[in-house]
Amino acid sequence: MIQLIHLEIAGFLGVLVLGVIWAATSNGNLEPYTLLCGLIGVASELVRRYNKRKPQGRFESNAERIQHREKLRKDFEEEIYKCRAKNLRQDVIVRHVDRVDNYPNTDEDEKGISAWFRVALLDTYERGIILGLRYGGLVECEGGYRFADWVNGEEADIRVILMGDVPYDSIEAVNMDGDKYYYFPHIYCHFDFNGEPYERLWFCEKIDEPHGHPYFKHIADYKDVISNNPEDTLSFA
Repeated sequence: MIQLIHLEIAGFLGVLVLGVIWAATSNGNLEPYTLLCGLIGVASELVRRYNKRKPQGRFESNAERIQHREKLRKDFEEEIYKCRAKNLRQDVIVRHVDRVDNYPNTDEDEKGISAWFRVALLDTYERGIILGLRYGGLVECEGGYRFADWVNGEEADIRVILMGDVPYDSIEAVNMDGDKYYYFPHIYCHFDFNGEPYERLWFCEKIDEPHGHPYFKHIADYKDVISNNPEDTLSFA
């Protein structure tokens, strides 16, 4: 943010000086300086847009970031514990901040991840929330695990959940009450990670504990499972 302020001040002072010179004389060659001021303006706009895209640029200070994280942590943990205690569905609607008006419509021709989708709010971690994306099966292999070859009738060795970690810094706002279409919580996210909201994808095995709070045992990272697949035809199902 300090760099952006410096650029804007330099651009303003440059325009001011050029204005004074232009008013004092009409014979000076001011084109190079005008171009320089223009480049400063372009640079400041690029920095501004970059700061809006990266999580660190959304907060004026570390104190503001901490307050944001702690408020969301409390709200999400209350929702998770309530659903577990009352055996309620843990569905949530994740919505892309930059395409918020696409909801509730669906575009079948849309490329990439959808502007909104339903997943499960399963847990929290030190930096954010953990979403359950879908269930499926994996097969043990020399490098760890790979997808099962369902087309040829291969059985999975272990049933797992594909999990996605979403940092609090990427969450703009939450509507815990839902709306007339979906009464589940709506989570408004910045898709900061290659067009997706997840800073990490991984597979886990759900282990139910006697006290009612399940344990999600890490099995493998998504990227490692992908690298172990011998064919592109194998998929997670």
